[in-house]
Amino acid sequence: MTDSDLNLKFLEQLCDAFGPSGHEAEAQKVAHNYGKEYADEILQDGLGSLIFKKGTGGPKIMLAGHVDEIGFVITNIKKDGFLQFHQLGGWWDQTLLTQEVLIQPFKGEKIVGVIGAPPPHLLTPEMRNKVVTKDKMYIDIGCSSAEEVKKLGIRVGDPAVPVSYFRTMQRTRKEKKDGDDKDAKEETREVTLAVAKAFDDRIGVFIALEALRRISENNIELPNTVYFCSTVQEEIGLRGAKTTAQMIKPDIGFALDVDISGDSPGSEGLVQKMGKGVSISAGDGSMIPNPKFRKFVMEIAEEKDIRHQPSFLKAGGTDAGQIHLAGMGAPSLFLGVPTRYIHSHHGILDMSDVESAVQLVIEVLQKLDEKSVKSFSTLQ
Repeated sequence: MTDSDLNLKFLEQLCDAFGPSGHEAEAQKVAHNYGKEYADEILQDGLGSLIFKKGTGGPKIMLAGHVDEIGFVITNIKKDGFLQFHQLGGWWDQTLLTQEVLIQPFKGEKIVGVIGAPPPHLLTPEMRNKVVTKDKMYIDIGCSSAEEVKKLGIRVGDPAVPVSYFRTMQRTRKEKKDGDDKDAKEETREVTLAVAKAFDDRIGVFIALEALRRISENNIELPNTVYFCSTVQEEIGLRGAKTTAQMIKPDIGFALDVDISGDSPGSEGLVQKMGKGVSISAGDGSMIPNPKFRKFVMEIAEEKDIRHQPSFLKAGGTDAGQIHLAGMGAPSLFLGVPTRYIHSHHGILDMSDVESAVQLVIEVLQKLDEKSVKSFSTLQ
């Protein structure tokens, strides 16, 4: 299969949906409406995570993509009509000034605002050399008083997300099939790149539900019970993964998420790169993958000729950080899609890496039987 088999319309709806941490309902409805056709049963935890169950018997396999995106919450309405805010998830200050945000008022329709900044004409030389921090920023929605703001339905506690819309770009790329081999033959590859907000981590939810769709449509038999999860509140502490894992008590866990791509200026030193396949993590700030399990997955990728690459992050984490601690412990692994400019208004990724992730998930699930799962935790 190629990346043209992926349901890009669903991905667009999922990425464009409103859903910062703690306010994921709109995005979850998109996921629910897509996945309900293919799941045997849909479960939900008390925080709002969705679980699409497929199969009966055998080991319990949990795949988690988190549906929440980084965003903002309104913390103060000033007398002059400007809004102060706090972050939901990690933002770098320099990505924010003059960017648009979409606010969901306590009452009424969504409202677009602009994160304000003084024009350069008013800056002193000293001010030009300083980074404006988030606590000095404000959101301008065109109001001149607090009363005017409140008439629009906005209250303290209202959430906001970046204004950004899904789109694709077609590129023709020349690359060597064997990577760094100087004698390798150069090949031409047609590339579909996608740009959107919320790839972190709607792409993980997308991979899970696309795998579920193909398993269902192709009547693929599995030696296990799989729980395809759309978890909440990952960006503020892996919270949905914790409650979902407590419900499922999995024997095996996967986190499906973006990975940081090491192919743009300033990201040198990271081995994982956009367009080189699904990344199979060797570790991050939240967990160390089970070595036998990781080897098992890598060998399947090699056997099935699925484009893949190793990855490692010194900091940051994924839902696997909670899943692997569930119950008495569940061997877990993070599979990623290298993405440029995560935690900003616009991420960029290669859809062929997404396709590789979907293919790998499906192949691995077919081989995670009772015997193989037990082997990951034995000393032999």
